[in-house]
Amino acid sequence: MTFKTLRDAIFDNPRIEDDRLAIIADDRRITHAEFRNRVASVGRALHNAGVRPGDRVAVLMENVPEFLECYFAITGCGAIIVPLNWRLHPTEHALLLQDSQPRLLIASAKYEPTINVVRRDVASLKQIVVTDGVLTGCTSFAEWSDVPADMPKPDAIDHSSVATLLYTSGTTSKPKGVALSHGNYINDIEHVASVFLPGHESVNLQMSPMYHAAKVWSLMHLTYGGTTILERQFDPSRALEIIQAEKVTAFFSVPTMLYQMMELPNFGSFDISSLERISYGAAAITGARLQQAQRHFGNRLYHSYGLTESTSHCSMLTADDHERAVGSIGKGLKGVELRVVDAQGNETATDEIGEIVARGKNIMVGYWQMPEATAQTVIDGWLHTDDLGRRDEQGFVYVVDRKKDIVISGGVNIYPREVEDVIGHHPDVSEVAVLGVSHASWGESLLAAIVLMPSKQVSDAEILAYCRDHLGGYKVPKRIEFVDELPKTASGKTLKRELRERFERAD
Repeated sequence: MTFKTLRDAIFDNPRIEDDRLAIIADDRRITHAEFRNRVASVGRALHNAGVRPGDRVAVLMENVPEFLECYFAITGCGAIIVPLNWRLHPTEHALLLQDSQPRLLIASAKYEPTINVVRRDVASLKQIVVTDGVLTGCTSFAEWSDVPADMPKPDAIDHSSVATLLYTSGTTSKPKGVALSHGNYINDIEHVASVFLPGHESVNLQMSPMYHAAKVWSLMHLTYGGTTILERQFDPSRALEIIQAEKVTAFFSVPTMLYQMMELPNFGSFDISSLERISYGAAAITGARLQQAQRHFGNRLYHSYGLTESTSHCSMLTADDHERAVGSIGKGLKGVELRVVDAQGNETATDEIGEIVARGKNIMVGYWQMPEATAQTVIDGWLHTDDLGRRDEQGFVYVVDRKKDIVISGGVNIYPREVEDVIGHHPDVSEVAVLGVSHASWGESLLAAIVLMPSKQVSDAEILAYCRDHLGGYKVPKRIEFVDELPKTASGKTLKRELRERFERAD
């Protein structure tokens, strides 16, 4: 079923049964009817505050029901929601709001430092509403939204209207605002649902922050009449307790979350039989870790691949395909075309390395107020991902590396992901990041930062010998560093920039 706007997905959706649970959060249990009424009240409050179609409204809060109320209320009345990463510094929040120019900020009172900064530095803000607590100069969300459940019905929005501004993580450059439309979200939800098959009995556990693309799992379950459980922070024991108690059927995680759950000594005491599908993203799981994950979770693993610019997903490797295409990202979701192309845009031959590009109705409208950057990224409707990849004879696509992560050592191109895949197969290695660091003679040399499995000890020499057994000599790292953990973004991507700065300072 295709809706015109996200508003229709809540207010004109025959899939939804009013008495079923929509949201579970701490001790709150909210039915679909109650949720819809809350969305309508927040929508009316926004209208009363002067918010009109096209206006931006920023939100700064954890995974709480108010986030989803605001999401559907803001987009439903034609405005544009700007979710803020609560891990950022207040000055970083201010820079994003100066770029997006929101009329309102709706935030948790715990982010008072940001509220104080943006109140001073963001001239566009007309009102700040706090969802909990009391702050001088701010409006109480409970009082502000205590109005009739009378959702506005704007005529000015349709499939192509911008619904959300999601800012990229900015790991290599200034964060860019990715403008995503109602149609982008509606199509993305349908693409993911074609694999995960949600329904009234489906129960989603939302552990990843909803300020980024992972919120699609909650949006999908709500619009398909299912239930979503909101967790503010990830805790492996609590996650397994919730899966057992609430009969969770699906969740999204990054590999690190799965590893932490598997490493619990009492993992086997939890009943996870209700789980039907587990989606994981940010990195492939291969080698010893894949075998361990399949022993613990069974044939339930789905590898998701996507970008903020594709709303959430481009492709997914199904559970059954994990055996025949280990490390692949799949072939492209229903409704999404996936290609590997050369510098001229021509499709590459089998196993030839090129750039992965994607096309579908989930591809972004563009970067906010950055037409040149948009034109460089979306060419003739194809999203250029900056991921280098190859396609095998069966049509499965593999990510070889990020363009920016290629290491040029002595004039030779080295793809760190290939080296990571080899080291990751060592039975005592939990996680690994391979990167280039400055070298006086070669320009760059390879460094491998390694997290070992719990209670394991391995020497540099053993890792290097293992590499020599599986790699050409020029691909063997010149330096091994054992670390307790790898720095990551909220979406689970390793921050190689931080590792590079850390280890180049140590030279």
